[in-house]
Amino acid sequence: MGIDFDEMLTQLKAEIAGLASDEFKDFAVEAASDGTSLLHTMEGKLKKYAQQLEDGKITEDDFKLLFLGNKDLVQMSALTKAGLQAARIDAFKSAVFNTIINTVVNFV
Repeated sequence: MGIDFDEMLTQLKAEIAGLASDEFKDFAVEAASDGTSLLHTMEGKLKKYAQQLEDGKITEDDFKLLFLGNKDLVQMSALTKAGLQAARIDAFKSAVFNTIINTVVNFV
């Protein structure tokens, strides 16, 4: 059948915006911007890994490890510029990565 990547990305953007709103009342716009930027930065790898998962070339655990392996490469510049603590920014980044992983796994 194949993954509908457009639908998946649309759903992910909505979930990230909701997460940003829940986590950062005063900085929801910055958090949503960083979360969406993270998604766009990772889009190519996300599609590749999701397709490999769907095709049975990698396991769900492999997918998680491959995707999470990129976590330190992504910056949250809007939240950093807003002056938020690094630990809070990192927690949000982890939540975004976990949201992406869970959504992809549910799509496959």
